Amino acid sequence: MIGHKALIRMRQARKRPKAVWVWVGMDKDKWAASWHLYSDLWAHPNLNIEPTDNIKELDLRFLVGLQVHIHGDDTNQVYSFHAACIKAGAKDIFTFHQDELIHDQGEEIAVS
Repeated sequence: MIGHKALIRMRQARKRPKAVWVWVGMDKDKWAASWHLYSDLWAHPNLNIEPTDNIKELDLRFLVGLQVHIHGDDTNQVYSFHAACIKAGAKDIFTFHQDELIHDQGEEIAVS
């Protein structure tokens, strides 16, 4: 996972971003590695979940109460991360996958 350390520091300082953008295996613009360097992006942190990350083992407590936008191409990884966000306590989750949009406010989804 890339981009989470600056977000954790932000949350520890009691700052709350408007939304978190998560790229599951597809951070084409490399925003996850540098979002914290630009003051205009502090309201919208970017994370990258790498293909080698084990989503079920990620500590996502820094997402508690936050709005999360998830994008990705791999169906299983995208839905697994969506379910992990619910489990971690994210408030509002928007998942964009191919031509589908899933919006959850706390209900668990089945992941195969």
